[in-house]
Amino acid sequence: MRTKFLITALVLLGIFTSCKNEKSLDSLEVVKSEVSVDNSFKVTLGVIVKKDDNLSLFYTEDGSIDFKGEPIWQGVKGNNGVQEVVYTLPDGVFPTQFRLDFGMNKEQEDIVLKSVVLEYKGNKREFIGANLVDFFRADENKCTFNPSTGVIKAVVKDGVRQYPSLYPHEANLLPEINKLAK
Repeated sequence: MRTKFLITALVLLGIFTSCKNEKSLDSLEVVKSEVSVDNSFKVTLGVIVKKDDNLSLFYTEDGSIDFKGEPIWQGVKGNNGVQEVVYTLPDGVFPTQFRLDFGMNKEQEDIVLKSVVLEYKGNKREFIGANLVDFFRADENKCTFNPSTGVIKAVVKDGVRQYPSLYPHEANLLPEINKLAK
């Protein structure tokens, strides 16, 4: 009987004092998932461009509309539906104004601008439809812009199609851009 008791005691002792490789909660490493935030400034246009073309985005960093720097070009395939044209500004650039140029194709039909989306560090500002006229205006020497339809129609001078451009309403666009930095 004594041997049974001794064996049972040893078994129970082994169960309760078995060597487990457990770590205390304090010694566990916490794994955090990193959320990557894109620090580049992006401008996305929602446009209807019916024939293949090249569109460009000019920007300044000094608040002026003196668009002398090199633009960012994006090729566009002709399509009857709305397509996105995304411009990514160089790293470290925070713009203050934009000029949108709508094509070099001399046979291009009217272009329709549906939206302009500005994105920076996870913040986003979207201009849609008729509200685009509050932030962009036509270069009247080169085109007309109907904000209710979004139609950008190139001016033809002496039989030559001009290249359409939309300039910013500086006083309205700059505060919206600056909100993205907050």
